[in-house]
Amino acid sequence: MANHDANPSATLSGLLPVSPILCRILENRGIHTLTDAKLFLEPNLEDLHDPSLLDGLDWAIDRTRQAISRGEKIMVHGDYDVDGITSTALLVRVLRLLNADVSWHIPNRQREGYDIGRIGVDLAKERGVSLIITVDCGTSAVEAVAYAREMGIDVIVTDHHEVGAELAQACVIVNPRKPGCSYPFKDLAGVGVAYKFGEALIRESGLDVAVYRRRFADLAAVGTVCDIVPLLGENRILVKVGMEELPRSGKKGLKALLDIAGLSQSSITSQMLGYGLGPRINAAGRLADASVALELFLTTDQGRATELAQNLDAVNKERQIEQERMTNEALLKIADQRMHETSKVLVLSSQGWHPGIVGIVAGKITEQYCRPAILVAINDAGEVGVGSARSIPAFNVFEALGRCSHLLHRFGGHRRAAGLTISSDNLADFRTEMNRIADDLITDTDMVPQLEIDVELDLESVTLDLARELQLLEPCGHANTQPIFMSRNALVQQRSRIGSTGNHLKLKLGTATGRTVECVAFGWGAASDAFQLGSLIDVCYNIQVNHFAGNESVQAVLRDARIASE
Repeated sequence: MANHDANPSATLSGLLPVSPILCRILENRGIHTLTDAKLFLEPNLEDLHDPSLLDGLDWAIDRTRQAISRGEKIMVHGDYDVDGITSTALLVRVLRLLNADVSWHIPNRQREGYDIGRIGVDLAKERGVSLIITVDCGTSAVEAVAYAREMGIDVIVTDHHEVGAELAQACVIVNPRKPGCSYPFKDLAGVGVAYKFGEALIRESGLDVAVYRRRFADLAAVGTVCDIVPLLGENRILVKVGMEELPRSGKKGLKALLDIAGLSQSSITSQMLGYGLGPRINAAGRLADASVALELFLTTDQGRATELAQNLDAVNKERQIEQERMTNEALLKIADQRMHETSKVLVLSSQGWHPGIVGIVAGKITEQYCRPAILVAINDAGEVGVGSARSIPAFNVFEALGRCSHLLHRFGGHRRAAGLTISSDNLADFRTEMNRIADDLITDTDMVPQLEIDVELDLESVTLDLARELQLLEPCGHANTQPIFMSRNALVQQRSRIGSTGNHLKLKLGTATGRTVECVAFGWGAASDAFQLGSLIDVCYNIQVNHFAGNESVQAVLRDARIASE
């Protein structure tokens, strides 16, 4: 729990034209100076770092411009998730703008797996490509990059993933996480690195950088939010500006996707991108072919854009059905084997699971049991499994996988999320080894769900003005979550179950002066009897502006509650 009261220290008090509550939230998040506060509250494209600070970028730009001027064939090789798809779309669009002879390739998850591989290199050779530029992949693709060089193909890697024990020997690797790279911001998504690459190309080609930055911020925002990188620093700038640009984007595919997701409105939030666009884009790579999603972002035909958006929406509905089935099976395995009582890392596998969905289900398991989860989909032959890992803050799953690399065919990812390929014969040893590592790193406290409370408020302070002011904190997401407030002794005046199945709960909570604050609790409908009329409860909640029938009101979104006497 952070500093609870709403009274700020002297650091920001009186320096910002905002409430003491917002000052306290900023200070809780490590923002103590007026300069830092302005950078946070007023994200501006002018505050982006110079792309040339990325180690190797200048050489990469020179080689790319040389290829364009000579008419060489260039292939952009991406990845099948949202970050990889938006990265590919961005760089292909920029190269087309510069009249490059450019094609692209997105690997098929089932046939090729993650990262650039021999299939992608062979395709490039077949097309007569002499330069491959990777986006959102390639840093650790040692074998494939070596194979490309044997084929006489230069490779420029642009990536953002953690660097493993061995780097691919590409012509150059542009990755802010690369050892020796002094780029000031290390947490760019893959699309952020591609955005920097594109900016440098535009600048060296003598075109307007300011126009480029705004024109491509929409793709950068979608990929950044959906890759769940920290929404701080440059990521915050890109997402903030990108959300402003999305409603007026000239990219027909993006507009069509916004329409089908019901987001064609003037104000778009990071939550809308993460829950509205992300799953639809990802669904193609999970169940079908991610190339459909990439074509959506590249098409200039409105009819085709609408058709592709509808296709993604239909595939996403299939994904939801499969996800529910797999989640239920995983929960049943855990309960039957009482794994949550004996294991700090939940490693599950099945021959009937879809490899494109194990990551989502692993995230659900991690959320429910508050411990790392690794789900592995075994192939039909029962020999090899493709897995996804999701973790908790106390456990760096990428480093843990590195310590188990002798049991894996391959792995890659980040601190909180990673992918792997493993022989089914090694699963038992892998489960044992991961839990041995976790025993040294994860405490019992780490496995208890916690809410980090920003400020303790009198419920009387929950007003529409405060809700509007809190929107200055957007975009919210990883590392910049929506602030959580706590109030004590709220009086339950009304309660009702809402939603088509009564799955949600609505409360009216009374303040000391007789005001009421509307509170909704999603998924709490079955617990409505616990909130007796006239009882006093302590509540943790987010504060939002509720839009209904053209009107605005303040609404609290319940995160946790207890009887006040408890």
